[in-house]
Amino acid sequence: MRRRVPSLLLLIAAWMLLPAGCPPRPEGDASGTSTGSGGTPSGLGTGFPIPGLNGDGGDDGALDTGTAGPPSTVGGDSTSSDTTSPDALTVRYPGCEVPVEGDFWRAEVLRLVNQERAARGLAELTANPTLEQEATQYACELIFYDYFGHSNPITGSGLSERAVDSGYDYWIIGENLAAGQQTPVKAVADWMASPCHRENVLNPAFTEIGIGIRTGGDYGTYWVQEFGRPFDVGPYDGPEYHDPECVHE
Repeated sequence: MRRRVPSLLLLIAAWMLLPAGCPPRPEGDASGTSTGSGGTPSGLGTGFPIPGLNGDGGDDGALDTGTAGPPSTVGGDSTSSDTTSPDALTVRYPGCEVPVEGDFWRAEVLRLVNQERAARGLAELTANPTLEQEATQYACELIFYDYFGHSNPITGSGLSERAVDSGYDYWIIGENLAAGQQTPVKAVADWMASPCHRENVLNPAFTEIGIGIRTGGDYGTYWVQEFGRPFDVGPYDGPEYHDPECVHE
């Protein structure tokens, strides 16, 4: 029988910027971004290639934010027990279940994110099925391999590698993670209360998003946001954005 872990708030922020190529714990969240050009996946970030971590503690959930650069080569309330029939990811990652409210939750997360962006005069994000698949699989990895962060300690894959594997070519990508929150409202509220996660949500360079939500593991519900700016829309040429309260170490 798996040990249940008390709910907590944990933030991990990691970012890296590359000149070419593109690509946020249990009840909690993580975020990351990476940038790139030239048909390679990338995430969102500013500055030179520098990895960083930033953490804080709390009671309501886990959060994780981060950014990553591309590889050098191109490339409703509901409880965690309410699940639907198994799908391919459930078979591949036993214990990673499909929540009954999954479709509604994803739509609500998107609505809430765009509500936050619209309130600040930012363009809305559109849902991207490739990023959704990437986010959903990563939620299953977090549950099945029993960890929380932007890099899988078992496979060694990070944000850039996951974008490559999913076939997403980008100028910039970012990631927010959360676990333990029982509703979309709570998950988005926790992200918005955390500066480095909020930075991903409000970054004007992003144009689309994929949202993955799965139940299982020690924290019950796992939330993943994958942000992206696809290669075909061109690089972001607006002013760099950085949340004044987000400190990348």
